[in-house]
Order: sequence, then structure tokens, then C-alpha cells
Amino acid sequence: MNREPLFAGSFYPNNSDELNKLLDSYKEPQKVVYKSKAIIVPHAGYQYSGHAAMSAYQCLEPSENIFIISPSHCETFTNIAMPEYTYFDTPLGSVEVNNRLIKEIASKYPCIVSDVPFKEEYSIEVQIPFLQNIFMPQRQNALDFVKNLKKLGKKIRIVPILTGRCDYHLIADIISEYWESSSFIITSDLSHNYTQEQCRQIDAYTAIIIETGKNDCFQKGQACGLTGIKGLLEFANNNESSLIRTEMYNSGDVTGEVEKVVGYGAWFLYPNKRNLFIETYYKQYITDIIRESIVHALNEEEFLPSNIPPVLLEYGASFVTIKKDGHLRGCVGSVYPTRPLITDLIENAKNAGFQDSRFNPLNIDELENLQVSVSILSDIERIKFKDEKDLLSKIYPYGIIISKNDIRAAYLPIVWEQLPDREIFLNSLKEKAGLHPSYFSQTLEVYKFTTTDIEEYNT
Repeated sequence: MNREPLFAGSFYPNNSDELNKLLDSYKEPQKVVYKSKAIIVPHAGYQYSGHAAMSAYQCLEPSENIFIISPSHCETFTNIAMPEYTYFDTPLGSVEVNNRLIKEIASKYPCIVSDVPFKEEYSIEVQIPFLQNIFMPQRQNALDFVKNLKKLGKKIRIVPILTGRCDYHLIADIISEYWESSSFIITSDLSHNYTQEQCRQIDAYTAIIIETGKNDCFQKGQACGLTGIKGLLEFANNNESSLIRTEMYNSGDVTGEVEKVVGYGAWFLYPNKRNLFIETYYKQYITDIIRESIVHALNEEEFLPSNIPPVLLEYGASFVTIKKDGHLRGCVGSVYPTRPLITDLIENAKNAGFQDSRFNPLNIDELENLQVSVSILSDIERIKFKDEKDLLSKIYPYGIIISKNDIRAAYLPIVWEQLPDREIFLNSLKEKAGLHPSYFSQTLEVYKFTTTDIEEYNT
């Protein structure tokens, strides 16, 4: 039995040409080409959330099996539901359901297999045209046809899953079990029916949780598909992976209606730390931004670049170091991620050039042959210790922050090159904080971090 496209003509066009044209209009040139096996996308009407969804779909890696995991909006049940349908139809054609795999999953995990929860459900249906447009194009130019010849004989099958009253660990377990042979789409809108200002605050907090992996910080109402999101986040945490933002906005940004809005966000899974992704794909962009920030500050001009990569809108902390002829000329940074990383970079670049109290402000004659470097900080982790000897055994080779009451000081990991002795390193850091080198107390708070370092010369 086929599941008919109930929401064609309302959530998205029911004419195939019009639908493909609309989906194509959401595509952006990919400055960074990265393919991921898991994405988070919204599931609203295309006029509202289509652009956000496509930003993640352009990063999705095709697999023989594509899981679509969505919250149930119409039926109440325990754990998960999967359908008996053999195909899901849309104006672009039919996509096969992997019924064999559904039977296998049903034999391993608590679930129901029934078409009933899917009959009126839109969250699965609205994803399928994206898959068809990306992976099963009806029209191809000659070059694309040749490129896709090797894919002939291969096809995608979907595994639709609706979550009910469900522990997110169940979703994490399913993702882990079928990761090698599958790709995963987690669908969820963000906050619902708040004012635009409230929505932006709530969604910014939700994004921070997703991007830092703090699963226990979620609260009810932040997103309708929290079970799927938390399941993917659990998998990411267990596999030292990160979720990278591709887009985030709300319906008010589209319609101009600001009293009751819905938030939309999109992310893809990256199998490593976020800062490595930034270093790999945005090294030149960041060094260009640092250079431009210094020049604009010299001219007393405000600076904010256009077309900021969404990953740099994630919160982050950084240090910007400026050297002249190999000698330090300014260094200012942040140890806590209190603002978008792009903002942190711009402000620290300006302050390193013009507000470091150890140096006079840069002048125009110094711009030639400056050496610029950026350190992007990891999450900080508190070090627990019994005594100072125990503390000394735990501080190398990390960046270290010490804090007591309102006093705080930090050294980047690179400082170990100048101060390789642990006791000298720690005592120097104490002095930087205004403490005596011999000072020690069990109330002293000590934190460690690592950095991702980016350099460019001759600015």
C-alpha cells in the first residue's frame, strides 16, 4: 500500500515542476562541500522553513537506507512507530519503504508497526521531496548524468520513524546500530508561539545546547522533536562528534509577523570537534576577518562582515595575538564563550591592536609585516586536585585558568614553550592573577582547555 501525499498543495506545491523549482530556489552555492550522515531539519511548510531544511539537505550523504525520525503530532503511543506502507508518494514520484529493515528493527526494539500514526502526519511527508530533489532528480544536464552513471542500479529506501512517549536513548541506540549502512534525518521545529524576541532568545539557548552537547540542559518546549535531537546528540557525544549549524531563523523573519512565531534551525553531524571543522574550512576566512577588523578599527569604523558562515555564529571563545617582527605587539582574548565566535574574533582583534595596556595602539605604519594568530578555545573543564603537587601533575599540556573570588588569569597552551617547567608555569600564572607565587588554597579554582591555532603572516 502507498501512502498518498496528503499535504501536497498546502505545505508544499502539488505540481512537480513547481515543486522542483521551489526546492531549487532554496539551494545555495556550497562554499564548503561536506557530506554528513546525519542532519537536523525543520518540518514546517516550505514557505517558512524550506530554506533552512535545504541548507542541511545539501550536506546529507546518500545511503541505501535513510532514516527519517520525527515526533508524532497526531497520535499518542509509547516508544516509536514505523509504517507498513511500501511506498511514500509525492508529486515527484514514489520512494520505497524498507519494510525488511522495519521488521528487523521491530524484532530488536520496543515499537508498534502500523500505518495509523502516519496517515495524518506531515513531519515525515514534507522531508521526502527534499530527498527526491537532491538524490533522485527528474531532470539532469549531460554532465550530471555522466557523473551519476555510477549510481545507476542503486536506490534509496526510507525508514520512517515517529516518536511518542519515548526515551531518547532508544533513538541513540537505533542510530548506533544502523550507522554504518544508513543516513539519518532528525526533524524538529524549535520554539513555538512566542514573540519573535522571545523566540530568538529561546532558540539561541537551544542552539548552544545542541552545539555544545549538553543534553541534560534541554527543557520541555524548546523543540517539538526533542527526543530525536537528544538521541542524535547522545550518539554524537558517544562518538566525539559535533553538530554544525547551517541555518537558524524564525517564521517572523519570513512573514514579518512577530507576535507568534515558530523557530527553525538546521545542523549536520561532523565526526570531530567543531574547532577542527573551523580550522579545516575557514582558516583563510578567519585570518581575513582579523586583518579587516584591525584596519577598520584603525580607521575608527565599525566592522561586521556579510555572509557570515553559520558555524561562526555559534558561541565561542578566542584569543587574538599580534606580533611585529616576531615580537609580541598585542594579545587579548576571552576564556568563556559568551557571544558568537565571529563577534568574539572581531572584538578581540580590535582590542589586541588598540586596547592592550602593555602596548601603544597600532599605527598605520605598522600594518606591514604584522604576524597574526588566532587561538579558538575548547570547552573548559575544571581540574579537581588534592593538593598543589596533585594539581601540578594535571596541568600539562593544557591552557590553564585560575580563579579565586573575582581574581582570574589564564595562560594559553603555547605558553608552555616559554615556561616548560610546571611549577614555574603555575607560579607565573598566579603572579599574573595578582597572587603570590607561593599562594595555594583548596578553594582555588583551576580549569583546563585546549586550543585550535590559526596563523597568517604579512597582514
